[in-house]
This record gives sequence, C-alpha cells and structure tokens, in this order.
Amino acid sequence: MRRFLLIAAVSLLAACASRPPPTPTPVETPFALTPVGFDAVPGWAEADHAPALLAFRRSCEGRRLRGADQPLPGGGLYGGLVRDWAPACAAAQSVAPGRERAFFEAHFTPHAVSGAGDARLTAYYEPIVQARRAPEGMFAAPLLRKPDDMITVNLAAFAEAYDSETLRGAPRALTGRFVGNEVRPYWPRAEISADPERAFAYAHPVDVYNLQIQGSGRLAFPDGEQVRAAYAAQNGYRWRSALGVLRDAGELPSASWSQFRSWSDARGPEATRAALNADPSYVFFQEEVITDPSAGPRGAAGVPLTAMGSIAVDPAFHPYGAVVFVDGAYDNAPFRRLLVAQDTGGAIRRGPLRGDVFFGSGAEAGVGAERMNAPARWWTLTPRAAAGAGQLKRRDLNATHTMDQPPASHLSPQRRFRFKVF
Repeated sequence: MRRFLLIAAVSLLAACASRPPPTPTPVETPFALTPVGFDAVPGWAEADHAPALLAFRRSCEGRRLRGADQPLPGGGLYGGLVRDWAPACAAAQSVAPGRERAFFEAHFTPHAVSGAGDARLTAYYEPIVQARRAPEGMFAAPLLRKPDDMITVNLAAFAEAYDSETLRGAPRALTGRFVGNEVRPYWPRAEISADPERAFAYAHPVDVYNLQIQGSGRLAFPDGEQVRAAYAAQNGYRWRSALGVLRDAGELPSASWSQFRSWSDARGPEATRAALNADPSYVFFQEEVITDPSAGPRGAAGVPLTAMGSIAVDPAFHPYGAVVFVDGAYDNAPFRRLLVAQDTGGAIRRGPLRGDVFFGSGAEAGVGAERMNAPARWWTLTPRAAAGAGQLKRRDLNATHTMDQPPASHLSPQRRFRFKVF
C-alpha cells in the first residue's frame, strides 16, 4: 500500500511538471579539457604519487563488477567507459614502490581543466571520538540509526520515465515521510526524537555533530574496541553551520571545533542543543566493523577513502574514479598532489574546480584539514588506451549548471553527501 501511495505522490509531482515552476536563472558553465604534457603540470615530478596509486587500485576494485560498456560511476562529463580504464587497472596491480610516477606517465594523458565556479580546495577527515554504549555523563548525545518511517523518492527514475526536463533539474532524490496519502518533508533536527531503540552509541554532542558534518567517523570505547559510524541517511534539509551561527552572533571568536567544544562545556547541554538546532540538517548512521584500520570510510563512490589520495568532487563534471592533479597552497607552501575522485559533498557541488581533500583519520588529520582553504588549478588524467575518455559527452556540451542548487549525481547507499563547516 505504501509503495502505491509513494508512486501516486510522485506521479502527481510529475504531472505538475507540465507547468514548470519558477527556477533560478541558470549560469552557463563553460567546461573544457585541454590536453597538455606532464611538463606543463607544476610540481608533477616532485609530488608523492603513492597514495594516489593506492586510491586508484581501490577505484578499480570498486568497479570490478560494473559492466565493461558502462560509463564510470557518478556521472561526470568525461571519462569514457569502464573498459577504457581496464588496461591501466591491470597494470596498476604490479607497480613497484618508487615507480608510481612512471606508471601514471605511461598510461595516462593530462588535461588542463577549465570551468566556472569556485576554484578552491578544502579538506575533511574521519574523526575518532570517545563513545559509550549507554548514556554516561558528557556522553549523552545518541548516534541514531536510520528511522523506519524515512522514505527516499528517486526523482531521476521518474525524470527518465516521464521525459521531464523539470524533474531532471531537481535534486535526484528527496527524503521524506508519509502523512496520510502524502509525502511530506522529514522532520528537521529540532523535531527528531532521540529514540533509544535506534541508538547504538553515545558521545559528546559536539563530537556527534562533528561526525554528522564529516559524514562518518570512528568510535573508540573504553575497552579498546573501535567501530565505524558510517553514513546511513540524511533528513534532506540544506546544511547550515551551527558553529557559523554562533560566530555570527558573537558567541564564538571563530567557527572552530575547539572553541565550540569549550563553549558547549561552559554553557551546558540545553544551550548546546539549542545551538545545534540552528542547523536543520541531521545525519543518521549505521555501525560497521573496521576490517582495515589503514583505510578510511567509504566515499560516495562506494570504495574506502585513502588519506592524501582521495578527493571529493562535483560529480556533475568529474566521474568517480577520475584521476586529478591539483596545484594549490597549504600553510604558505605549494600543495601539489595527484588524487582520485571518490566522494562528493553538499558544499563541493560547485563546479569542476572545487574539491575537498581527504586528510585521513584522527585528531592530527582534523587539525590539518581545518587549515586547508586555498585557490587551486586542476588537471585530469585520462587513459592513453582510449582517446574518447578525454572527450566531453556530447549530450552535455551545452549544459548549464545552477550554482545555488547544483544537480545531484550518484547517490551512494553508504554516504550520499557530506557537509563542510567552513
């Protein structure tokens, strides 16, 4: 019965598509890939390519069961087919340490990336937070599993079924709940019940919010056990930084986690809860066993992230598995690295030159990630074995990209998107 109601609700939405609602004026986004030599990529010869090779191998393994004639996952405007990457994936398995740069030079062609939007690099990480299995003192905020009454409407499927341009311009998935015969938005943060039946762990409320911002994290228990709190679902609301709200209100000198935690400890749980409710977005988690402590959480591409080898991108332009080189700055020094596109984020869907580098797990990675924020230039590497992988998809050559609500792309069951604080 619920399935029938869901289909009926979406059918009504599709019917309304014949009368398109007012939409933001699209901003044309010229996007181009220009082939260059490796000598034109600044810092290429000096960069450490080992993390990128490990990330590349993980991407190859992640699409092992994907059809050879299928495009790379995630969308993007280039990249060719899975089979175009097969020779490089096979060769990557036997690269000796120290030969990483030679491998990429032998199998790939670099292209300078141009396009509109914010040309900027930031960073994120996987927090490791202290937790308890039951509420205890400051460990009072629950990590909640996805609620049973949450539903997801896949608008992309209906856009194709009804050949509706209006639906194609909407987010590809909507999160909601049934209210009688209607699908309504899910509850905002302030109205979500902390049902103990859905809680699998408890932590400091600032730590839980940090996990929700980063999208996942590790939980450390007093007996030495560690598990991963992996992304399960989000309530659908646009993210609004609670730290930024406090900063703008004069409560915090800057939107940093250390200052927010000190403020929270001084003001108490009620004030902290009220501050967090300024952000209507809420992330639910699922508990996962950590089988490889050296690997990060699974990104939107469905493969484990690699510290300093993975980057979150806008999948409207870059497919998951794309190999990109960035030239930016970090701590007043050049930041030049080869990275693999394996994730995305709500604040990252802002054009082909916007990226978020995965710094790794733990407090040190968090301190480093918090300091990364700089302009950057981009190059992408496509397989020499398939010239078509560097060609833009013809159907998207004249596409526009609305910057205040960019189109969503691949939605991973593990982690659909991740949010940034700054």
